[in-house]
Amino acid sequence: MTTIKDARKRAGLTQSQAAKKSGIPLGTLRRWEQGINEPPIEAIIMLANLYSVSTDELLGSPYARIEYSSERTLSVDERELVRLYRQCTPDGRRYMLEVAKTTASMFGGK
Repeated sequence: MTTIKDARKRAGLTQSQAAKKSGIPLGTLRRWEQGINEPPIEAIIMLANLYSVSTDELLGSPYARIEYSSERTLSVDERELVRLYRQCTPDGRRYMLEVAKTTASMFGGK
């Protein structure tokens, strides 16, 4: 079962970094991770996106969507790329994809 703390650690973030990136006060995030308080649904969605997990997985559901399970095998750098991509606007995402394609064609092994 994944907890908010587990997801944060898998994303390679400290509590301070997660609080800063999310805009959530550090004390609030700590209380959520300790189970003292429960985050509102909006915060759950935002943290799931930040940590690149499903909301089901973040909430510890045994029915977490299967397609997210493959993200567990991503390296820290790969998860960071996915996280940054998800933060972009649609135009930013298209640009990132074009840059990635160009980079892969120049430096890819295939």
